[in-house]
Amino acid sequence: MELSAVEIFGYCASALVAYSLTQSSIIKLRWINLFGSSSFCMYGIIIGAYPVAVLNGFIAMTNVYFLRKILTQPKQNFSVLRANQPSNYVNFFLDFHKEEIKQLFPSFLNQSQQTEREYFLLMENTEVVGVLSGYRNEDAVFVVDFDFVIPAYRDCKLGHFALGKGNQLAKYTGYSRIAATADSDAHAQYLQKLGFSKKDTLLWTFDGAREA
Repeated sequence: MELSAVEIFGYCASALVAYSLTQSSIIKLRWINLFGSSSFCMYGIIIGAYPVAVLNGFIAMTNVYFLRKILTQPKQNFSVLRANQPSNYVNFFLDFHKEEIKQLFPSFLNQSQQTEREYFLLMENTEVVGVLSGYRNEDAVFVVDFDFVIPAYRDCKLGHFALGKGNQLAKYTGYSRIAATADSDAHAQYLQKLGFSKKDTLLWTFDGAREA
């Protein structure tokens, strides 16, 4: 049976919606679902199936609302919370994600129990979506050497919010000077995207906002 162009368009829209549900990143899920639901809305209008058009139009607008809220208004969705030490939750978090942590931060787990180390939780409302950790050096600079966000939130630009232009970590630590170290090439590239550059002291400091 030969399919018409309209039917093919409808199947492609369905495929986009289905594919969006396979994404681990909530940002990718919403972008792909936005295109799929918008296409399905158009398909419903074309074939005169107005309940389909209305439903998918509503889904598309919902995706736009949450994408705008997450990407342009991070202070309304995210916060930084100091974790008291020792913390059973922090230990659980590090153990749960230890395999990926070993890849991204090869040296960190061996240093994670240092007494001078501080931990901060990245929160979306009441849900923990990441953990930051660091220590105060002899120059009274707070040095962040661990910045881990769970996969679903890695496209939310939380690095810009906490360490880069948003600089929310400084607000919650009380330190006026925040720096970072890179434990891998991938981490160094990440810091560069945030607007950090490497100084003579081997610390990375924030120079200005860049697009990630």
